[in-house]
Amino acid sequence: MLMSVAMAIANASIESVVRMLLSNPDVVVKSFAVMVIQFIVGAVFGYFAVRALKYILALIGLTLLLSYVTTIISPIPISTDSLLQVAKTLLPIFTLSTGPFLAGVIIGGMIGLFRR
Repeated sequence: MLMSVAMAIANASIESVVRMLLSNPDVVVKSFAVMVIQFIVGAVFGYFAVRALKYILALIGLTLLLSYVTTIISPIPISTDSLLQVAKTLLPIFTLSTGPFLAGVIIGGMIGLFRR
């Protein structure tokens, strides 16, 4: 049922979408429930991400310091191209594409920043 509604929405005008949603209230309820769950997951993720930010920054700083020390000590240069390659492959994992999740991350991050 949800799939047929989604396909009809993709090929319809706003008036027909509203008419279809009003005729199928269970779709509205399920969509709202999914949005609420996405928001809650985003808020939890944002809260813990902000709380862990100092440890992540410390890990990045330690990694940069160790890579600098190893370039001084060892004659083998460390390539930053490989680090950029890894960062480019991991970037899609960290991108936020859904609205409720992004709103939850922002609100959860603000709660994590201001709560002691």
